[in-house]
Amino acid sequence: MNIVATTIWVPRFLDSYLANFREYGVLDRVKMWVVGDRKTPPELSEYAARMRAEGLDVEYLDPASQQQWLARFPDLATIIPWNSDNRRNVGFLRALEEGCEILVSIDDDNYAIPSSNFYEGHLHTGGTAEVEAVEAESGWYNICRELVLRPDAAVIPRGFPYRHRDASFRFAGKRTMPVAANAGLWLGDPDVDAATRLACPVQAVDSQRRSFALAPGTWSPINTQNTAVARRAIPAYYYVRMLEDLPGARLDRYGDIWSGYFLTRCAEHLGECITVGLPLVQHDRNQHDLLEDLRAEIWGMIATPPIVAALRESVLSGSDYGTAARSLAHSLDRSAESIAEGARLPIADYVRRIAAHLRVWTDVCAELM
Repeated sequence: MNIVATTIWVPRFLDSYLANFREYGVLDRVKMWVVGDRKTPPELSEYAARMRAEGLDVEYLDPASQQQWLARFPDLATIIPWNSDNRRNVGFLRALEEGCEILVSIDDDNYAIPSSNFYEGHLHTGGTAEVEAVEAESGWYNICRELVLRPDAAVIPRGFPYRHRDASFRFAGKRTMPVAANAGLWLGDPDVDAATRLACPVQAVDSQRRSFALAPGTWSPINTQNTAVARRAIPAYYYVRMLEDLPGARLDRYGDIWSGYFLTRCAEHLGECITVGLPLVQHDRNQHDLLEDLRAEIWGMIATPPIVAALRESVLSGSDYGTAARSLAHSLDRSAESIAEGARLPIADYVRRIAAHLRVWTDVCAELM
């Protein structure tokens, strides 16, 4: 199992994973990749070395080593900006190159907790699991329903279309399905959007502590916090480049959400599922300016519904994730104008760039696999 995180801080979150892997006897079965940026402090190298001395396999990808590796892929290097969480794409690809079977993405404010076996919770990813399946006529299940919140409130995860926030659902019994990805949940600060944090701040004090599958046709946002992806599905898990200037704001903070929807659509095409629930992590959120977060998220909130609608309507081809992701890129090209019209935003060219970036990503994945 390979675990990837980006950070511009000293990675103190590593201590929690070292303790968790020791407790559950899996320290020799994991490798952690920490992807730095130009803002990352030099002390990170020393911290990673201390973790290695204590038995945790940690590789720190500093800016120089990233540039050296990306020199092999100049088209890719030009679309991964500095000072951006998009750098985690480099960690994903390095793990793929080393042969990882399960890739896990975490944020640097996600901490492993003693009561949840992090390794075991993600271990079924890539295999076949018999799990309860949730389905909804609307096509949407609010995974925040799985959390015990204080104060008790009805909130939705970041990237969830607002018009479906009250959608009905049902658990439809156990099914045996191949698992493309597994999304673990978060205690502490749940992954809700800035509008929710400003209007209704909540804390997750527990969860239902169960794993379940999103039935085919039932979607929910899948982010890059505590999310595992099977090796075969990595070509469909491109972390979308953001930082797009739009009237009055810069589009950001939806790159992981859109990458999750790309993966969801490709998994659906290939007859595979995404599971949700375990393992749990503690999300002690880094300090944020919520108004700046809202400014960055607002265009993503508006653009996501037409993007998702286009994905749902897309007709994909191919019997593997690389081919499916390339056909999804072609579909985005064809849908760019309608997405822009649906969002009432000048983003058609941006959608086409995302499609072009996704094709570059799939080409590199094909070479590394």
